[in-house]
Amino acid sequence: ILEGWGEGFTLGALLMMVIITVVNMRKGVLLHKVILLELLLAMSHGTFCFMSFDGYGFYLSSTAALLYCSYFTHNVVAWMKIRFFFTGQRPLFGPRYCKWVRWIFLTTLAMTIPALIFEIFNNFRFFNNYSTLYRTVRPYEPLMRDPWWIFSCATLFHVIRKGYSLKFFKLVGRSPRFVVMLAAIFLAIIFTIMDIFLLASHPLTNYYDRINPYWKLALVFKCLTDNILLDDFKNVLQRL
Repeated sequence: ILEGWGEGFTLGALLMMVIITVVNMRKGVLLHKVILLELLLAMSHGTFCFMSFDGYGFYLSSTAALLYCSYFTHNVVAWMKIRFFFTGQRPLFGPRYCKWVRWIFLTTLAMTIPALIFEIFNNFRFFNNYSTLYRTVRPYEPLMRDPWWIFSCATLFHVIRKGYSLKFFKLVGRSPRFVVMLAAIFLAIIFTIMDIFLLASHPLTNYYDRINPYWKLALVFKCLTDNILLDDFKNVLQRL
């Protein structure tokens, strides 16, 4: 029941976000298209518990592969949201700092591609009863999917506090959407931490292989942080 609820919630929430994105996206804006791609890639992994047929393990692992691609796309979106703080004619930080941030962010993000491919391979082997290595590497999965978007969130908070001198209550009055996005960021971080604690306290067994709603909740709120405001953060803050 819990797994069915979790996948139904994930699929339904992502479907609503896809509809909202399509309705609000503007022609010629690459960021909007990448956000839509992120949502579409994640959607199929909310359907596997409703399937029962020969080759079910391959279906589950195929949707998981798309989910890993969605994780990577989410971090690409995170960079596209903050890049104008570090690039362009009027960056908000010093030239040297901007150069190092661009180089470290993009280089380390590219370095996660082999790790994600390795995890996709492990997922296929585990859910088709070829290997149990997935049990060992799954607890370390957040290390290759979360640091980049968390850095983008920290950058946003720093810019709000230092660069624009905007206070929380002013943001509430000027843009309720922005407040919803901040709440989604905090909830995504909380559920990510709960997912890590669950995996650390309960090594993967036949029960915990599938019953873990926390990563699904974290996924939905991560996607909401991209969907609720489609434009880059600098553009949004300048309008505020």
